[in-house]
Amino acid sequence: MTLANKNFGLQEKLVELLQRKETPSVSLIFRNENPSLDNDKLRLKIKDGIKKAVKEMESMELDKRLIQNMEERLEKAASEVQYHNYLKGVGLFVSPHVKEIVYFPIDIKPKVVVDDSFEIRDLLLAVNRRFQYDVLLLNKKKTRFFNGFGKQLQEVLSSDIPAGAEDFLKRENRAGEDPAKTESLAIEKYVRALDHFLRLHTPMQMPLILLGDVKLLGYFKKYTRRPNKILGKIEGSYHKESVSEISEKVNESLQAFSEKWEDQLLESMKEEIDRLRYVSGIQEAWQAAAMKEARTLITERGYKVPGYSTADGLFLVFDPEFAPGGNQHEDAVDDLIEMVLAQGGESYFVAPGKLEKFGHIFLQTRYA
Repeated sequence: MTLANKNFGLQEKLVELLQRKETPSVSLIFRNENPSLDNDKLRLKIKDGIKKAVKEMESMELDKRLIQNMEERLEKAASEVQYHNYLKGVGLFVSPHVKEIVYFPIDIKPKVVVDDSFEIRDLLLAVNRRFQYDVLLLNKKKTRFFNGFGKQLQEVLSSDIPAGAEDFLKRENRAGEDPAKTESLAIEKYVRALDHFLRLHTPMQMPLILLGDVKLLGYFKKYTRRPNKILGKIEGSYHKESVSEISEKVNESLQAFSEKWEDQLLESMKEEIDRLRYVSGIQEAWQAAAMKEARTLITERGYKVPGYSTADGLFLVFDPEFAPGGNQHEDAVDDLIEMVLAQGGESYFVAPGKLEKFGHIFLQTRYA
């Protein structure tokens, strides 16, 4: 079966794959150096990767029928890759019960790995380190939705995305009705449908950038239940523009949006501090995450800490003598981020120095 992703976000998809354990789990990860409409070079890389994975499975002395089935599943996944996309990279993750194709708008390290789990961790951390946001394009003709990773956008194509505002207007048009009142009601229903879509398919704190006609943007801001998500808006009609053209438009204001988001994130900490629903510093944050109490992790960019977790995994120490039988962590911050994401929490970054009085790490917990 194919994974059923309730969230459209790349990060959520990777987290879901991270939790799958099955032998064999094949990860084919490729960079696309020269994106084009046909992507012949990428096709060849994937074909060679499948051959390499089959040889690896044969060396593991797995059942021949299982290997044959895996080869067929890998070739089926390869045939379903959208090669016409101007993608930067692609990952094929296949096991006896999972078949998932993931597209990457960021540079990735090529790998062919056969193991009892998917090769996800480095990809997940690379995605998480970038400033993430969503872009919603409101238009009479067509609604478009994008996930943003730094300066790169990845368009989400799904039937769940509401149609354009004109589709709602057609439903409301009735003979004898006041046109202005009909239009107002249709637009209100349109933006409420968009807001419902966002509530279902995006994390609560994921920042949002809006593009679209002035009237539609005004209605959305009026009726959304999460106005604090909105980082900013860009007025204009962009429904026919390419992803790269829309990305360029967003990038003109991205630095300002990013700084505004950090300020909002730091401001949101005050309420959690007042309610005593937080811990700070790597050791307290580690313990809370190990006990599955993590909700939102905020970390300074570039902050790294080596350490040792105790045998039960509950505590992090800096001297191996205090963690007999435990594990060494070259960067406990990365491992903490992975723990938080794996249990459905969220992870964000702010500029160095902004969390100094909190030991460079602030973790909002689920319980006071």
